[in-house]
Amino acid sequence: MTGISDNIKRTKVKEELARRIVNGEFSYGSRFPGLHELGRACGVSYVTICKAVKMLADEGYLRNQPGIGYFVCYAEPGSKAAKEVNIISSTGHYREHRADFEFGIGQFRKRGWQVNLLLGKDLYEFTGQLNSPHAYSIITAFNVNWQRFAATFSHLVKRTVVLGRLSGNPEITSIVCDEYETVRQAMAHFADLGRRRVALVTALPQSELESLRIAAWRNQVLASGLPMDWMRRHLISLDLENQPEDPARIAGLFRRRLSECLKDTDAVILPSASRVFFKVCRELGIRIPEDLAVLAIGVGAQPEPGLLYLDNNYRGHFESALEILEDRFQADHIVPGSWYFCPPRGIIAANINHETTKTERKKS
Repeated sequence: MTGISDNIKRTKVKEELARRIVNGEFSYGSRFPGLHELGRACGVSYVTICKAVKMLADEGYLRNQPGIGYFVCYAEPGSKAAKEVNIISSTGHYREHRADFEFGIGQFRKRGWQVNLLLGKDLYEFTGQLNSPHAYSIITAFNVNWQRFAATFSHLVKRTVVLGRLSGNPEITSIVCDEYETVRQAMAHFADLGRRRVALVTALPQSELESLRIAAWRNQVLASGLPMDWMRRHLISLDLENQPEDPARIAGLFRRRLSECLKDTDAVILPSASRVFFKVCRELGIRIPEDLAVLAIGVGAQPEPGLLYLDNNYRGHFESALEILEDRFQADHIVPGSWYFCPPRGIIAANINHETTKTERKKS
């Protein structure tokens, strides 16, 4: 009975403190009272108040600054924003797509936006900025546990756009690449080369976005007349949902698949792990594109020399985000749960300027 009683006590304390935060007793950005002070004021033990405050942090009312204390990061859903945007990314993702980020930041600044670029290892480092009553936010590279923002979720619906992946919640706006059109263009490129046995590498096959890509690839494979058995053997999963991104493990997988099922393959769509893939091809003496045609999806910071890439239009993602947030700022017009699909920009070579697509080169 003691355990149940303690659970009830800390839940009641948490709910009372949450009510006081929502009612404005503790304003956004202010330092929350210390745990000993709160425990005495609420008439509970230090252990109970610690657990209650942690629950508040887990739901997005507070953020913990280690060594300093807790700060309030609850914002009223109807608060009026400034023309300010937080662009939040992992350091690695930013480094990989730096030119695209700089393009996007430049577009926002041209339209009069103050831009805050926030880089880190964990999205929840930026809970306070995401909950800001003043700013909008663009999240890239991170998956989001929206339960961590339960306190301010209706605020985030109005202020947040997720870039490059689905948000994971039907009310949060996402901007993603048009995966069906990406695969269609890739298959059309290979068909022009007379190559119809096209394998697909996938990193997160259970994710919604990659599921769309896989479905589009399957439709194209079956339409080309290849049997179901061939299709099953030529969907190459890196299984990053269940295992860490270990280059040695991925290299071993590629060696096995290149030695086995890829013997009857003449092309590969490669959205992930391109550097590891090409290293293994060199080890096995596989010539690209003579023995195996490859089209990578997305252009990173260090593209493989001579490789063809299908540009997944990350710059277009930023342009779409700008138009959405302009609309929200000017007219307070919100369409919760929208998916915006950006078409790919075309095929480019690694040694050709990033601005130039295959289509544009043909026109010139």
